[in-house]
Amino acid sequence: MVRTKEVMLVFLLGIIFLSACSTQKNTSGVTGAYANCNGDETQMVTATFADFAPVSSETNPYQAGDDIDVEVVLTNKFSDDIDTGKARVRLTGDAAITSIFSGAQEKNAEKLFGIDSETCLEETTEVDVGPIVYQGEITTKVNKEITGLYCYEEPVVVKAYLYYTARAEEIGTNLPSGSNPASSVQVTQIEQNPVDIDQGEANGEMRFKIYLENVGTGIIVPSLNECFEYRDAGYREEFTIDVKGAYDIDCPDDVKLSRGDKTDVITCLVTGVDSTNLGAQASEISITLSGFAYEDVIPSTTIWLEP
Repeated sequence: MVRTKEVMLVFLLGIIFLSACSTQKNTSGVTGAYANCNGDETQMVTATFADFAPVSSETNPYQAGDDIDVEVVLTNKFSDDIDTGKARVRLTGDAAITSIFSGAQEKNAEKLFGIDSETCLEETTEVDVGPIVYQGEITTKVNKEITGLYCYEEPVVVKAYLYYTARAEEIGTNLPSGSNPASSVQVTQIEQNPVDIDQGEANGEMRFKIYLENVGTGIIVPSLNECFEYRDAGYREEFTIDVKGAYDIDCPDDVKLSRGDKTDVITCLVTGVDSTNLGAQASEISITLSGFAYEDVIPSTTIWLEP
């Protein structure tokens, strides 16, 4: 009797195992194109005020009338260089009001060199936006917050995968970790259907959805020349999208993010899929996001002044 129960248990376990195998989704071993360095990070360029410009403390303040050097350090976390003139910096708040501080400048940056794709080593570029001079009257020691904005323009190329198969269980990972370069504008998800082929047809078609989002803290603006402008609450962030792959892919040209969560979803159609060449193999697609600049805030710094 015991032996019979053991045989039945093995039989049932075998059925469960086969059932699991038959419904298991393809977990293809694809790797994100940028997984090695900064893939999926939420900033392509970071900015900070230089440690030495400005530099002061409560015990070592600037004197009234001193030239106060101000430099912003930009770091490109992307693998490609960002050309000279494609990044811009300006001061804001009191530092940009001439009756409080004079001398503030809006400056374009020199070339921002990309990271080394093997070592992930990053280079920095300094932008001099001063010196500034405090114009107010000082009767006692005071501190002032220095604030600023930066803006840059560089297309974002996302590498993802589609699976030209008529079987849902053969669809693998469309967007592996590291598919996005370091960027505040990202593809966050891709969902695809199996290839649809009518009986007797040589070619089929397939639909997929691309989910897009501004995952950063800044704002998407139309171009570098339109950075640092006032925008009201009704402003919608927009950019263009272009998708290339093994077959013809038709997607909307423009993306318009929602005002609240800054997301959008577009549906694309792949046509001309060869019905005799289907399978679970991953096929790379390139998703290019362009036609925009990205404006963000420089973390503030504080200076001290005395009469």
